[in-house]
Amino acid sequence: MRVLLIHPPQWYPVSPYLAAPLLKAQLMKAGFEATALDLNALFFNDILTDARVAAADERARADLAALSAECEKTDAEKVRAEGTYEEKTKLIKYLSLKKFYAEHGDETDYIRTHTDSAVRVMKNREEFFVPEKMARAMHILRLALRVLSMPFAPNELDLDNYFANPLFPLSWDSVKAQVHDRSVNMFFGYMEKTARRIAEENYDAVSLSLTDLSQLIPVFTLAFFLKNNTSAKVLLGGNYATQICADMMKHDEIFTDYVDYLTIGDGELALTELCEYLDGKRDIRDVTNLVYFDRKKNECVSTGFSGLRIDMNETAPADFSDYDLSLYLTPSPVFPVQLSKGCYWGKCSFCDYHYGQQGYRPKEIGRIIEELKYYRDRFGARYFLFSDECIPPAFYNRLALAITEAGLDIRFYSFARLEDGFTPEVLGNLYRAGARLFMWGYECESLRIMRLMNKGIDAEHRMKILRDSHEAGIWNNGLFIFGYPTETPDEIEATMATIRNNRDIINSVTLSNFALKKHSLLKEGIGNNGVLSYEENGEFYTVYRDEIEGVDMKTRRAYRRDFQFAFLDENAYSLFPVVFSDFDHLLLYLDEFGRDRVRFYRSEDRVAPEFR
Repeated sequence: MRVLLIHPPQWYPVSPYLAAPLLKAQLMKAGFEATALDLNALFFNDILTDARVAAADERARADLAALSAECEKTDAEKVRAEGTYEEKTKLIKYLSLKKFYAEHGDETDYIRTHTDSAVRVMKNREEFFVPEKMARAMHILRLALRVLSMPFAPNELDLDNYFANPLFPLSWDSVKAQVHDRSVNMFFGYMEKTARRIAEENYDAVSLSLTDLSQLIPVFTLAFFLKNNTSAKVLLGGNYATQICADMMKHDEIFTDYVDYLTIGDGELALTELCEYLDGKRDIRDVTNLVYFDRKKNECVSTGFSGLRIDMNETAPADFSDYDLSLYLTPSPVFPVQLSKGCYWGKCSFCDYHYGQQGYRPKEIGRIIEELKYYRDRFGARYFLFSDECIPPAFYNRLALAITEAGLDIRFYSFARLEDGFTPEVLGNLYRAGARLFMWGYECESLRIMRLMNKGIDAEHRMKILRDSHEAGIWNNGLFIFGYPTETPDEIEATMATIRNNRDIINSVTLSNFALKKHSLLKEGIGNNGVLSYEENGEFYTVYRDEIEGVDMKTRRAYRRDFQFAFLDENAYSLFPVVFSDFDHLLLYLDEFGRDRVRFYRSEDRVAPEFR
């Protein structure tokens, strides 16, 4: 049996994503023939060219000219209030095009002749490590994607997100409408061609990984064309698919016209068992964590969510051998490695990471060392992301000592909890082992709010741990949330002051607005936890519109937006003051130049990332 595992657009195209190579390894271990395809990396390389940008620019300018004659004298407020969906979409497209060309029209001639060179800069070591060249290349690529998106406005593609038409509520009907509408779905033609190419390979099954909302439209576009161009069974899995599984089960059409089977939770066991069923070796009732359309019952059914836990020490190392590593927008890809499954705390009130997880279980230290050596020897890997939600300090210390003892010359980064177990000794051991960057969940300054968040740490000791991490030589990225329920404007201002006043040890920040997540623990206590009420944004969103005690949604967004614009202005000539998706690039810079040179670098150009 032959299986194709696809990582689809849209995802940040800088380093390989773990899911498809990991699942490929499990299927091959079970005796199946499997191939992994990073369609996301291929897609970005396909569109990020001078020729594609020039063609999109010409088409968008023609659209603007045509729409100007029709929409220039339109009563915008009346259309917004009373217009049909088509009239509203046309108006939004016109306004999007008009705004973009008013702000960037003078740059597009340059962008359409320098996209190729910007891609080259990101992949070429000598040019990438010139901060001004790297920053300029990133600016060009983001603007190139804006130009490429303009013919499909108001839908928009960025390196780290895909924004669909704001008029769509993300119900199934609206998702289906976007999938089949060439005028807004910029993936339509590409996925049609991709499905036809896949059909020539005669796979028995094609598995699509739905990891994030940004992949929803591309995934269902490709799924539709696979169902209509191949005889392969179309399989769906991934964290986001698990999050919205119950919503998808309300729509039989998804499981008859787009997807044959959906696996939920951990894919290593479920996908292997599903392939055994498809290969005639297992009864479908014995497949773990499966959803499908039962034609006899004429309804979607589930085999139930099993608590069966995969033994992390029995999983095969991820197999990246099918990937062309030159496709990524980096001179050196960072390889993701999973040290454990689940979160060992799992009680933070705002988090939904626990949903679909099957308990916490780590790999043995010796097994991890074997994997790191395998990636080094097989793929030339030196840079790693330990892609765990969090890693216990004692476990991390044992791993650090083992890495040093094994003589592995590697560099890595990960998320970390500000726990007292991260002592100066532990942090020193981690630095010597290759740790260069930690993403710490500081969240907010208020001790009252920290107790409500139930982080399970001594919040009063957080700054000491950051200081100790700094003294060890590690770059500290702080993760902050603005506007948690009952948080006051003064408390938000205190968090902002913490960020500004501790720039010596908080080297960069990732800022978020509070979001009430569909499967968060906080949602279970509505009315008693500062959340007054909520309503769906659309059934496939995993974040609700909320009404809370404290700062309302619009205001907390404004707090974060205004602070971030001001913070970037204050640090515009510094490298990486605000970090979202470019941690891999930061890791490379830290290894190339050392933390303090990156930290103190000041350019004559604005090299800080842009915020939109």
